Amino acid sequence: MSRVRVLVGTRKGAFVLTADGKRQSWDVSGPHFGGWEMYHLKGSPADPNRIYASQSSSWFGQVIQRSSDGGKTWEAVGNKFAYEGAVGNHLWYDGTQRPFEFARVWHLEPSLNDPDTVYAGIQDAAMFRTTDGGQTWRELTGLRTHSSAPLWQPGAGGMCLHTILLDPKHPGRIYIAISAAGVFRSDDDGGSWRPMNRGLVSEQIPNPTAEVGHCVHRIAMHPSRPNV
Repeated sequence: MSRVRVLVGTRKGAFVLTADGKRQSWDVSGPHFGGWEMYHLKGSPADPNRIYASQSSSWFGQVIQRSSDGGKTWEAVGNKFAYEGAVGNHLWYDGTQRPFEFARVWHLEPSLNDPDTVYAGIQDAAMFRTTDGGQTWRELTGLRTHSSAPLWQPGAGGMCLHTILLDPKHPGRIYIAISAAGVFRSDDDGGSWRPMNRGLVSEQIPNPTAEVGHCVHRIAMHPSRPNV
């Protein structure tokens, strides 16, 4: 019978839960990184034993961890997330402009076919990629320099890029969601982006049907119908 694995990030550490297909009883490993806030854990579709984790602390800051044995052991890898070029500004809660500033990694999305390639969504909203297993990270600047970026504004939890979806049927197509800017799509592996918020209505913003400014909390892709 097939095994099931659930990767859990909490404010007090990370846990790896495993069970058989019936899911009637679970083995729990953890907490890993006890006392740390774990913003995201994600296994590689190309190598399930390869897991990436984002841990954060108001005292110690941001750390990226990597496991090559399914979470039994971990190693800290590259943790430098530097905006490239002019930083630029975005809206603040009071409507003034503030410069983009790195705070933490909210989402890690491993490539569908390469365990060493991973995309990272950060706060303040920008997107990074590694191709060497997390040792080095480079910004995909097309997102943060999008013409709408000066209109992006933090949601209650910060201006975070919290969701990254890789389309398995269209190589290079990526969907992301930012709080509070909305949903964007790239068809060139993160080189350029366009808003995909038509049909959303947010009564709390000046223009309820604006192109950007919607506080989308999460998006998901249908496993067999990626256009949904």
